[in-house]
Amino acid sequence: MNVTGIVTIPAATGAIDVALGTPTQGSLTSNALTLTTASSVSNSIAQLNTVLGKLVPASPPDFPASQTIAIQSTSSYRMADSFTQPDNTAGGTAAVAAGTTVSKTRRASSYNVNAITNAGPGDSGTISVQLNGAAAGSRLLTTALDGAGTYSNLIITNNVDYNTVDSSVAAGFWSVFTSDASGTVTSGWNEVLIDDTATTSSNKDTWYYDSAAPGTPQFTSVVFTADATPSYTYSSTVPHYNNSNDFEIGFSVNRLSGNMYPTSDTFISGSGGGAFSSPSSVTYSTAGVTTPLAAQLHVASGSQAVTTTASVISGFGSSTSGPSVSCFNSYATGVQTFTPSGTVLYKTGTSSSSSRIEEANVYIGSTIGTGAGLAQRIINPGSTNTPAFSASATVFDSETGTLETYDSTVVADVLSHDETDYSTGYLPVGPDLSASRSGTQYFTFKFVRTSVSKFDIKFSGTVAGLWVAVPGSTIDAASNQNGWVDMTVSYAGSGVPGANTGAGGNGSDGCALGGVVPTGSSQSNQAFTATFGTVSSSSTSTNEIYVRIALTSGQTMTALTLESASN
Repeated sequence: MNVTGIVTIPAATGAIDVALGTPTQGSLTSNALTLTTASSVSNSIAQLNTVLGKLVPASPPDFPASQTIAIQSTSSYRMADSFTQPDNTAGGTAAVAAGTTVSKTRRASSYNVNAITNAGPGDSGTISVQLNGAAAGSRLLTTALDGAGTYSNLIITNNVDYNTVDSSVAAGFWSVFTSDASGTVTSGWNEVLIDDTATTSSNKDTWYYDSAAPGTPQFTSVVFTADATPSYTYSSTVPHYNNSNDFEIGFSVNRLSGNMYPTSDTFISGSGGGAFSSPSSVTYSTAGVTTPLAAQLHVASGSQAVTTTASVISGFGSSTSGPSVSCFNSYATGVQTFTPSGTVLYKTGTSSSSSRIEEANVYIGSTIGTGAGLAQRIINPGSTNTPAFSASATVFDSETGTLETYDSTVVADVLSHDETDYSTGYLPVGPDLSASRSGTQYFTFKFVRTSVSKFDIKFSGTVAGLWVAVPGSTIDAASNQNGWVDMTVSYAGSGVPGANTGAGGNGSDGCALGGVVPTGSSQSNQAFTATFGTVSSSSTSTNEIYVRIALTSGQTMTALTLESASN
């Protein structure tokens, strides 16, 4: 009898085991597994599932796929005091104590997070952005894989078959999606996460949107004054500040904070300029500013007085520019540059170098003869090109020496024909050298070496004349120029240079070897050889060699060295 309806299998103790029975098609035996007509249905299905599991490719990681979201483009600032922090978060407990560093701060109402990429499943579940505890955009994912798009704050991209992003995975099994968030918020604390109803939520990220706008710090009551107890180094009787001088800097500054302020306690920073090194930095504490800073400190009114110093730099030179200070309130940087009231002359030490003209230590760049000692300026022997001189001339005192009207100067690392009034427009105040100095001016120096019959003078600049002498040698009488021989005239080729043949001269006062020194023509690091012919500095009792340079109006020399002979 045929019976239709529901077949009920009574409950029994233990498992119900239904046999497979005899198949009407196919075989119960294969390479994958072996079944019999007596095999139970449940065990057979379990075995088949195991085999099929080995054939199905690995699925993509479930959202959020071990990835985290983070608000992008944030900065770190400290929270100011004396204001209420707006808190838009769901819990309303995000506020921090004044002075706390907030590592995730934005100064724009917009936000965006990094994408969580290639997470699954891509064909089920509702994806949503939860902004401050409320939905701010959502999308249901389906097997159509058509979820890509922007849904308010939610952005979904790459809603595709897993094979598209991983070619090693067979197509048709799994799908994935990529999601991120972007939108706008109101001022204060905010939080965001991305939720997937098919799996779970991402992490929650919290940040502070600071909408304050205090503006750029402004400087007033600016002062820049020289050291009250100055220290000078002199050159050609002209005082120069040395590096022990500290110029005093004073100012007032406003707009110190908004609702936040910088993480650094450095209130004022400095940058060097001209003749000055960087001004000393000033902390909030040093300036007398209480921390944590009050919100909107000195924005509507008031300012903070600050003092610091800037040291004069080492070296030798001049400058009309000065240092600067800056104040960063975490929103903008205000900068104030300090300009001295005149041209600052500075000089530290008397060290010699190829890039420095030093009257007390003319640079000797390579070995010249034998011996040691400085090449030094001497007291000018006269007002003409080739005045009479004597051996063992006195070295010129750069501070207390008498600077004649026919003396050139070495000021600010330049040898020049000088008619400058240093008593006005210059710091420190110096002598007035503007009167009765229009004629030719001279720079004369000496050095002591043995066994020198020739050497190079290398210079940059323009000269009106250049002579050399060997005091106490036969050249004293052989020369018709009071013992001087001329580097603007070629050496006659042999013997003792000197036009006085009766005294043993070769008939010419010229001493230039390999090319003469040009007058009135600018030279750039050019070397010229002076020769004493058959005469050596060793032929004298003092072993001295004198060099005399003439300059006329407008002529200067910016580099001067002595070298071994190149010709």
